[in-house]
Amino acid sequence: MYILPVEETLIRKKRLKKTPTSKENGLEKEKVTMGSIVKRHIFRWGRVALLILGIVLMQIGFCLAAEYKQIVLATGSPFELGLVQALAKPFEKETDYTVRVIKTPTEPGLELGKNGFTHITMGHAREATAQLVREGFALKHSDLMYNLTVIVGPKDDPGKIEGLKDLTVAHQKIHEAKAKYLARGDGGGMDLLEKKIWASLQLNYAGQPWYSVSKKFMLDSLIDADKNGQYHMLDSSTWVMHRTKVPNLKLMVSGPRNEYEICLINPEKHPNLRYNFDYAEKFYYFCLGERGQRIIAEFGRDQYGESIYFPWPKK
Repeated sequence: MYILPVEETLIRKKRLKKTPTSKENGLEKEKVTMGSIVKRHIFRWGRVALLILGIVLMQIGFCLAAEYKQIVLATGSPFELGLVQALAKPFEKETDYTVRVIKTPTEPGLELGKNGFTHITMGHAREATAQLVREGFALKHSDLMYNLTVIVGPKDDPGKIEGLKDLTVAHQKIHEAKAKYLARGDGGGMDLLEKKIWASLQLNYAGQPWYSVSKKFMLDSLIDADKNGQYHMLDSSTWVMHRTKVPNLKLMVSGPRNEYEICLINPEKHPNLRYNFDYAEKFYYFCLGERGQRIIAEFGRDQYGESIYFPWPKK
């Protein structure tokens, strides 16, 4: 598996003279620091930054795709927690194709799909995904799996939210107590959900001294919340796998399902996606099929004593 962490460093592959011994001998790996550009893409949604990012991804992802047997997938925590690797391993072994991953929050991942820089997206923002489908950029999409949305916080629970099930009520009580709260602010599914909750409450939260924004992925945000004694909303998968790293936090609210969808981007919108599209489609169906759903159900269960993700119930 070849990884492209979108928020840190991109690897650009430049084609050189090849030797007959190995296909990889024809490549030179060059690190390109893209910090300022990518931050604008993720957090400010600069169109120029998106274009530059797209050019880089186009070069590394598709100009050699047909020759080097690669498909590209954009996702966040399912990669960060290792699930995508578990799904890709048997697929890569059987097909001799590599699943390349762009690590990105949900909404930026959908933007990459919309602009033709990934074959597949995997994320948890229904409204944003529905928009992608309505605009015709998703040739196919389906429910894939789910976990739970949870809120963790300091053990003394200044907001008095422990045991609640309603995320909106929990946020209202945190606001009333002016208890320290850490938001993601990265355009991911949790960030979009949090903003929706605040909007429904019609409360002033942005810029308040108790409200902070990490602009980081889920695990790093969780660790920051632990250091600073803040409430934080995240998915149950990240909490179960990494709760031992955050001794100052406790599970306070176990909320509703956090549902993931998978999209196969339409190659008619972006001809470059026709390269290896058949295998992108095979991986899409592999994830949804019996073997993929079994991998999702069993992922991490033996190590952590409970399910990390839950396969989508069969109709």
